[in-house]
Amino acid sequence: MIGDAARLRQSSNKPQDLTKLGIHVLQALKDHQLAISKLLAIILLAGLAAPGFAFEIRPNPNMTGGSVRIDGHDVHATCGQSKAHRGPMSHARRDQILTRYGLPSGDHPDYEIDHLIPLCLGGSDDPSNLWPEPRRTIEPKWNAEAKDQLERRICDLVCSGQLEIGTAQEAIAKDWIAAYHKYYEAH
Repeated sequence: MIGDAARLRQSSNKPQDLTKLGIHVLQALKDHQLAISKLLAIILLAGLAAPGFAFEIRPNPNMTGGSVRIDGHDVHATCGQSKAHRGPMSHARRDQILTRYGLPSGDHPDYEIDHLIPLCLGGSDDPSNLWPEPRRTIEPKWNAEAKDQLERRICDLVCSGQLEIGTAQEAIAKDWIAAYHKYYEAH
């Protein structure tokens, strides 16, 4: 448009020159408007697509409320027994959990299929206790690695008799981040 203004000053101010200049200015404005429209369309489409790939740092309580095994309230059956209670994570099982949360099936290195109530606290290996938890690659603070720290700490507290297992289960199921502040950061 600066070039158009310079041409205006250089023109002989004849009506046909001004008409040509006006046409150039209008075309430039139209081109800018089209570019802005395309950019807005891209932003809108990206915004609509984002919820399918959005992640939560806490599980949806309507899909993953947390559940415990039948023997999950017995400290002797839970402490040191996590591996005995972990079922295989098949592709079909993983995909079921991912799609329940609106994520596409398949490998997702940015997520860990996690037990809300950890196995070491008597958590079940049932889908009602599993959710796709973001890793630090997409969530810098409240990620699977932070929850793993909490799990180690809170399981140690339960297994050493410093914390009741039911209290620990309830704290993590209700809000694992609040439990992190209370049981991990406080110690």
